[in-house]
Amino acid sequence: MHNRDISLVRSPQSYSRELWVVKIRFVGMAKLRVLWFLDCSLFHSALNKNIIRRKFGLPLEEIMAITRVHHVGLVNGDLDHARQVLVEGFGLAVDEHRSPLPGRTGYDGTTILEFPIGEMYYEVAKPNDSTSDAAKFLESTKGRGGMYYISLASSDMAGDIQGILDRGGRLQGDWDGKGPVCLDPDTSLGLQIEITPEDNYFPHPHYKGNGVCMGMAHIGIAARNPHESRSFWSTILGLREDLRERSGGGDWEERLEKDGSDPDRRRGAADDPVYILEYPIGGTVIEISHPTTSDSGTARLVASRAALGAVYHHTAPYTWNVHRFVDQAVAAGMEQIGSIPPREVSTRATGWFHPRGCLGMLLEPWNRPPGVEHYHVHK
Repeated sequence: MHNRDISLVRSPQSYSRELWVVKIRFVGMAKLRVLWFLDCSLFHSALNKNIIRRKFGLPLEEIMAITRVHHVGLVNGDLDHARQVLVEGFGLAVDEHRSPLPGRTGYDGTTILEFPIGEMYYEVAKPNDSTSDAAKFLESTKGRGGMYYISLASSDMAGDIQGILDRGGRLQGDWDGKGPVCLDPDTSLGLQIEITPEDNYFPHPHYKGNGVCMGMAHIGIAARNPHESRSFWSTILGLREDLRERSGGGDWEERLEKDGSDPDRRRGAADDPVYILEYPIGGTVIEISHPTTSDSGTARLVASRAALGAVYHHTAPYTWNVHRFVDQAVAAGMEQIGSIPPREVSTRATGWFHPRGCLGMLLEPWNRPPGVEHYHVHK
């Protein structure tokens, strides 16, 4: 065997990810395979990367041990309807191993069904106690329901919780030292966020549905301004922003001036004038949109529901065929917003569906694999 020597240089464009420029001099294939394995989005969620990095003498992961988005928590008053939408409209399936029909008992006495999508799942909870926080959320949406919280998986709960507290975050109540815990919304811009131990559970293929949805491309949040967003996501949570994915170029103040003075700016579900920050987590991305004008749908949502700074906006499931997703979703009674180009014109379409027919959740079926823009090798 050759003498192995490998040097890793952090690419200046890759602040948001552990993307490495690899200079190789007689490098053994074993170490190269480890590097590829660690940087492949499909495996981020299943590994405690620092254990493997330490074994092979590679640099350790920074700050947080958040491995992936574990699940998106929805609240809905009708589990039969929720099941119809997610099975017939999305093409997903109930994970009957974790949530046997008609559902298992969850937080606050709710009844829960789980629908795997890639490395995470949609959790739909039906409140059974009218005094619970979930029931109050359902009432606040006039019974329509919607996105209630997200859960982030951690492979080092004690370290991550202590880090969040040290950087100015707070918890809801006391942590028991082992189970999931929620952050205090007063320090998370009003967002309900749970940190849960990484369970490395990935459902049997039987629960993967019809295969039209293969993962979660991103989870959309609407927020007041990027300074507040960075204070939480970068500082308190300790996540890395993808600087290459900043929407429209320039800084926040430049975008405010540009969009405010442009009478011909585009409008529409996908074209609201917004300034976007992105935070890759495992195989998906947290996409945060900040309205740069006061007359867009995103701006109205922020003004009405983001009292503490932010509100959940949409989810974007990854589908290999948006046209097929649209066909089955419309057939299931979901309400499409606008239209997409015909198959013969474009295969890179993005669709939109109204919350009215989608469990109170704005939906953006997306045909680029989760995180694909965030895995580049810079030469």
